[in-house]
Amino acid sequence: MKLKVSFRNVSKQYFLYKKQSDKIKGLFFPNRNQKGFFAVRNVSFDVYEGETIGFVGINGSGKSTMSNLLAKIIPPTSGEIDMNGQPSLIAISAGLNNQLSGKDNIRLKCLMMGLNNRQIDELYEKIVEFADIGDFIDQPVKSYSSGMKSRLGFAISAHMDPDILIIDEALSVGDQTFYQKCVDRITEFKERGKTIFFVSHSIGQIEKMCDRVAWMHYGEMRMFDETKAVVKEYKAFVDWFNKLSKKEKKKYQNEQIEGRTRAAEEQKISQAQQKKAKPKFIANTIQITLLALLAVGAGASMFSDKPLRAITSFGDVKQSDAGLYESVNKPALVKAEKADLYTEKDIKGKASASVSFGTKVQVEAENNQAAKVKLNDKEYFMKKTDLYKVNALKKTDVQLNDFSGSLSSQTAEEFLSYLNKSRDDVQSKLKNPAAGQTADGRNVLKTSDAKTDVVIDKDTVSEVVFHLSRPADISALSEKGGSKINQNLLMLKNQEYTFSVNNADQTLTVTSKK
Repeated sequence: MKLKVSFRNVSKQYFLYKKQSDKIKGLFFPNRNQKGFFAVRNVSFDVYEGETIGFVGINGSGKSTMSNLLAKIIPPTSGEIDMNGQPSLIAISAGLNNQLSGKDNIRLKCLMMGLNNRQIDELYEKIVEFADIGDFIDQPVKSYSSGMKSRLGFAISAHMDPDILIIDEALSVGDQTFYQKCVDRITEFKERGKTIFFVSHSIGQIEKMCDRVAWMHYGEMRMFDETKAVVKEYKAFVDWFNKLSKKEKKKYQNEQIEGRTRAAEEQKISQAQQKKAKPKFIANTIQITLLALLAVGAGASMFSDKPLRAITSFGDVKQSDAGLYESVNKPALVKAEKADLYTEKDIKGKASASVSFGTKVQVEAENNQAAKVKLNDKEYFMKKTDLYKVNALKKTDVQLNDFSGSLSSQTAEEFLSYLNKSRDDVQSKLKNPAAGQTADGRNVLKTSDAKTDVVIDKDTVSEVVFHLSRPADISALSEKGGSKINQNLLMLKNQEYTFSVNNADQTLTVTSKK
């Protein structure tokens, strides 16, 4: 399995200030007597592609600090975080500007995630529809309820198609209808092999969604194991804690907080003993110089094409360069009704061609935004969000006869036998086929009754497209599993084939799993 996230002895320490002015002075003139505590201390774990990890713990245990570290909102004080993918945090109000309208927040947050205006325009209606907050989309976010903020934040992040999704109590507000919509979206991400971190006080949600669970306890990871084992131990602790009197609870909490503060003091003493104390004026001069350099660097970033978050990560959080393509070599299906193909790797400018829903391509490499694909012996680049990996589709028992009520062809089963056969072999079996081409330039053999298209890729049949006499029953087919893209688009696969239903143009595209 591919390693997605690795924490190595990660700690996050905060200092406690009585006044805001003390905090500002502390930037330039460090005070060794400042009180500090560890929000997270010496945490290590590994998470692999496709896993859903839950975080549990009572209030003040460091769960939200962990989600902020994962989302790269804050850097660790010590330790190292390796991330192979782009994270996205979903939390109540996370990344939302209270003074802007919901519409402006969608554009702002998408721009912060690296999307251009054209990409945002394509996603806008989908985000608004998912959030379902009506006319409030034009009102300032400061007028929203917590539920509405959560709906908007979830809708934006869920449509960014992140590699690593971090959900921090975002499902604790809102009605049951929206909750189920969110769960369905999370389930879709799981089926597509996304890595998910789920922070919640709801043990029921944790048990339902998570493969493994991390129990955070006052900044330290007390347990990290299979969901069933951790939940059992955590429930036992909560039962014990709830039986304590109010005074006993307060005493226990103070002891744990004092322990975190004491650990910070011990670390400060240890660091002082390990290195020679530098003259105070030299230390201050170095600190002021570094701050000045950072200010200059931040100003220079305004003229850089790299996002500010990449410049200011201080090397603590490592991530694969979004501009580099990592080798994949896996088959995928086009999940957009129509997807553009580009010859330039930055997927900008005018598209060279387009492909239809259900078209099978070979993904050779990909980064966070785009995929390099091969089709008909030609190489193209396309948006990664327009693809669905074949191996991420759940296997079902669907058969061609499940579509019999919509199929026009009486010899549909015979056409499936043509898949992976040579063009010459198939052409001799068809009666007077008409020649045609797909939008991406592949040859097509059309049956004389215009009910079936046989698509040729490199002189071999790559897909069979049936023109349906009536829309397929997507609701009934969805019960078999697969992946429902929207009300018109559905993908399923069995042991031999993948089936892509497009009720918008009444077609069923069938490809081989080979």
